[in-house]
Amino acid sequence: MRTTAVILGLLIVVFAGAWLLRDRPVAPEPAPETTAGAVGESTPEAETGAVPLPSPAETADAVAEQALELEAEAFLNTLTQTELEPIAVESADHFMRADQAISLIAPETIEALSAEEILADPELRPDSPITVVKEIEQVETITPEKLIAESGGDLEQRVKVLENDEVREATVREVLESRAADPEKPILVVKKVQYFEVTTPRELEQELDQMVPGERLVGIIRRPYQIEAATLADLLMAERVLEPDAVFYVRTVRGSDEQGVWGIVQSGLVENFARGIAVRRGEEINTYRVEIPPLADEVLVDRTSSFLGRLIHAKTLDSFVYNFRHHRMGRNPDVLHPGQELLIIKFNPDELISIYKHFVNEQS
Repeated sequence: MRTTAVILGLLIVVFAGAWLLRDRPVAPEPAPETTAGAVGESTPEAETGAVPLPSPAETADAVAEQALELEAEAFLNTLTQTELEPIAVESADHFMRADQAISLIAPETIEALSAEEILADPELRPDSPITVVKEIEQVETITPEKLIAESGGDLEQRVKVLENDEVREATVREVLESRAADPEKPILVVKKVQYFEVTTPRELEQELDQMVPGERLVGIIRRPYQIEAATLADLLMAERVLEPDAVFYVRTVRGSDEQGVWGIVQSGLVENFARGIAVRRGEEINTYRVEIPPLADEVLVDRTSSFLGRLIHAKTLDSFVYNFRHHRMGRNPDVLHPGQELLIIKFNPDELISIYKHFVNEQS
């Protein structure tokens, strides 16, 4: 009986399997040429599953693209490097981060008077509170990139540098060439900076003999003056536009800005990208620049908007105007007042990097 049960079980399994397979499609026989190619001729990719390697040309393109990306990022970092001294409100023309300080002192507030003229002024009593403006030389350590940016790309501009405890004058080109063998060596530049000191005519007379070498008095503000300075973040706080990595182009509106916001943004990009280039591309010193053609924002031949034109158009719709005479922020870029307003345009870093890469590729 046990043997009979086992035999019946096996028959059930066989018949069940046949029933399950009765409708399954039969795989076609492989073509003879396929079979022939598969026997003894399998490729490494088929055996290992490896992806074919890119061609040398594709590899070179990828390496070049990555190098340009890093170069563009380095350029942006140099272009927006925060200045230690506040930027004067009457001459702002910078790309900056939100932590950059701006001096909001109106230039006409400072009278260019000598110490003798201040002391002889009949309107000033000995104890009248005044603020004197002094100028002094100080040494600043900067990079070659920053030196080029500050010179506006003019390699023949003369600067004062401190070397071996001595101050000498040289062109930007000469300073860079002297460090070609040791590019990491710091550059010590001697600059003139202004600072403000609240005092009285009597105290000023007593201090004249105590001024340090290189210090000189350049003017006066006829009242005790707290320096009015604010960071860009302070000015924009109420506008709630401060993304952590935002970059801003800030420009004092001038009488020559006849093309309005569009012209200001266009010239700001052209001039600052040529001025602040600061990234080496090759060995030549005079290759530290990327040129944006003056007409790059114009409509193309096929009547479509250019790359730069589309970007500038978007920026004109997203701009801020700060009146530093009346200390108020507005958003009406259609009405600009020269000599009393800052135009503030917000960019994200990717936009500026894309501009850099676009025009470097065009130059190439």
